[in-house]
Amino acid sequence: MMKKSFIIIIFLTLAVIYSCSEDFDPFGEFRDNYALTCILKSDTTFQMAVLSHNYLPPDGFDPYTNTVDPAVVGADIRVWLGDSVYIFNDSSVVREDPSRYGTPFNFYYNTGFKISPKQKIGIEVLLQNGIRLRAVSKAPDKVSFDKESDVIIPAVGSNLVRFIWMPQVDGTFFSPKLRIRYLQNENGKVVRKFKDVPVKYVERNGSLEPVFPQPSNNSIVIYQLDAITRALEEISEGDPNKSNYTVRQSLIFDVAAFDLNLSRYVSSTNQPFDDLTVTVNESDYTNIGGGLGIFGSYIKSNYPTIRFLPDYIESFGYNFLLDE
Repeated sequence: MMKKSFIIIIFLTLAVIYSCSEDFDPFGEFRDNYALTCILKSDTTFQMAVLSHNYLPPDGFDPYTNTVDPAVVGADIRVWLGDSVYIFNDSSVVREDPSRYGTPFNFYYNTGFKISPKQKIGIEVLLQNGIRLRAVSKAPDKVSFDKESDVIIPAVGSNLVRFIWMPQVDGTFFSPKLRIRYLQNENGKVVRKFKDVPVKYVERNGSLEPVFPQPSNNSIVIYQLDAITRALEEISEGDPNKSNYTVRQSLIFDVAAFDLNLSRYVSSTNQPFDDLTVTVNESDYTNIGGGLGIFGSYIKSNYPTIRFLPDYIESFGYNFLLDE
């Protein structure tokens, strides 16, 4: 059984809920089907795939009454990158989230490759019952940032921070993410931490809630300076000793470009990228031959020039760490 940390560090959480859809017709004929989810990544060698089988609910109506894990194990999964082939191993990890299943989370993985921009990719799955699932795709291009993107926070004469990049093939979706890097002194031990930054905060039920950027075909994302300020305040919320915190000069801003298959799937399901699910709803986009699901990829690119100004960070009572 693999360590939990292997799953936690994955940018994409592959959660497969594969059953009868909520509009399931109990009087229709039940058809066996299989779902494959595999999103190949450029920023890590840890690649993962999940296989699942549909099922009939015990009561014939409510899919959430099922307590038998629909995961499919023992399959042969192979990924092609050009002339190279990579075989996936099967494994499992103890579920950390509440689940109606009493078994570990089953998945397949390979730690031997990353994908490159514009690379042709393919996958083939051979199940123990002889059924084959196949799919092909093409990795997107790397993201090229526009020179009009901001380079300092706060931006001169503006209460907004803008990141702009060049559009790609029509239909390409992008997922931007901004993170603050900081160090916290915890009882004499310096701990490295990160803080995700929302584009804005909105008031709901008397409290402010963060709004994070969602995947879209936009080639620009705009952060409100007030949101960055509040995110910085939250780093030390409840701690009167602000000198325990050291904020690094440079932030991390990444944009993940999705290939067209992943873009179409995200567009059709309208689901957050970090909570990707696959259902038996055949109206959802699928590119899996012989089954359902999604085989795709993303290329993550970093914008390395965004920086905090020292006076801005020190106004919070934090230490400022200049990058070498």
